Amino acid sequence: MNKSENQGEEKYNENLDKGFTVKEVASFIDETPNVIRNWFKELRQYIPHVKNDNGYNVYKREGIERFKEIQALHREQNWSMKQIEHYFATDGESFKPEPEKKAGEMIAEELKAMREELAALREENQEIKIHLENQENFNKALVEQLQKFERGSVERDEQLTKAIKEAKEQKKLIAAANENPDTNPDKQKKGFFARLIGK
Repeated sequence: MNKSENQGEEKYNENLDKGFTVKEVASFIDETPNVIRNWFKELRQYIPHVKNDNGYNVYKREGIERFKEIQALHREQNWSMKQIEHYFATDGESFKPEPEKKAGEMIAEELKAMREELAALREENQEIKIHLENQENFNKALVEQLQKFERGSVERDEQLTKAIKEAKEQKKLIAAANENPDTNPDKQKKGFFARLIGK
């Protein structure tokens, strides 16, 4: 072991006491931090970890060893996360590989999913169509009511205008009759009696 490898081992042992962060684990086992986070998210219960003072997850020796194990199973043996989870859940005693799907089966599954999605979209379109028809019927009824109201309002306005005109005409006739005694029969009678009596 050369001097730089010895220093790296000493630094690794020092950090084990306080624990490695996600970035440090990623750097140590040559993965990206996102990969480490995803592995932890999928297999949290099987990866030993503790919280540091800041509330972040940190990993000591057992956690790092588990990440190395996951890396070996996933990268070298091409196991899926479900296979690795099953492996850890049974303490490595049993392993049931997932059967590989053939291309035809995968296409059939995709077609089935697309048909279901298409059926859901058709149903949604039907609901939207019914909603639009209801809205259109409501709009028509509202327009009809507004037109009836406007017609009634116009008729009322016309009747009111006619009544006002008639009242004005009556006032003019009354005023004219009061001013001209020849056209006022009451004044003519009064004048006649006045002539009889001599007043």
